[in-house]
Amino acid sequence: MIDLQPVKGTRDFYPPQLRLRNWLFNTWRKSAQQAGFEEYDACVLEHEALYIRKAGDEISQQLYNFEDNSARRLSLRPEMTPSLARMILQKQKSLSYPVRWFSIPQCFRYERMTRGRKREHYQWNLDIIG
Repeated sequence: MIDLQPVKGTRDFYPPQLRLRNWLFNTWRKSAQQAGFEEYDACVLEHEALYIRKAGDEISQQLYNFEDNSARRLSLRPEMTPSLARMILQKQKSLSYPVRWFSIPQCFRYERMTRGRKREHYQWNLDIIG
C-alpha cells in the first residue's frame, strides 16, 4: 500500500499555504531588489564533493546523496553557499564586482528534526562578493 503522507521532514503546500509562502518570498524579493540585489538560483542537485570540500566528511552524514547510473556521487543541496561559490568561479572574469546576489533556495538536510526545523527548508540568502 502506498503511503500518502509526505516524506518525513517535508511538506506539501496547498493553495492557502502556497499563497502565504509566495507572499513572504515576494516580500523578501522586493526588499532585496530595493537594496540593489539581483536574484539567482542554482542546481538543486550538485556533486557531493562540493559540500564535503567546504565542511568536511561530517557534512556527508547530513546529505541526501546517492550514486547515479554513471557512478557519480551526487547530493541534494543542503545550503546555497557552495553553489554560489561554484557559480562565481565559473564566471569570475565576466562579472562586475561587487556582486550583490540573493536567492531563496529550497535545501535538504538529513538531520534530527526539531520544532520548526525540518529536513526540507527554504532560506533567504543575501550575498555581497568582491
